[in-house]
Amino acid sequence: MASGVPKGWEKDSDKLFIHETGIRIQRMTYKGKDGWFLVPVDLDAAVVEFEPTNEGRDKAFEAFAKGALVVKPKKTKATTKKAAAAKPAPKEEEGEEKDDDDDDDDDGEKPEADEGDEG
Repeated sequence: MASGVPKGWEKDSDKLFIHETGIRIQRMTYKGKDGWFLVPVDLDAAVVEFEPTNEGRDKAFEAFAKGALVVKPKKTKATTKKAAAAKPAPKEEEGEEKDDDDDDDDDGEKPEADEGDEG
């Protein structure tokens, strides 16, 4: 990284680089330690620490390129699938199910009304 910033990264300052995904490589003090840190967007993911040198910064870029911050996409995909599956179902069933639901409700009420009339 002697000449510039790797593709997909933007240099915000001498101590902060931001990737197009929102991941940061930042020179700071974190948990009492000074260094370069690879900071994920997902706050549940671990921050990765590197030496507080130019070499440490370069190692942070290398680590990112090798997938050091692989975030488990299963959580996001599962939520997306559930949300996607939930949205079309009510739309498709809306016309049919409402009639069926109304009939079920009426059937449930009629016996109660009959019992009230008999007693």
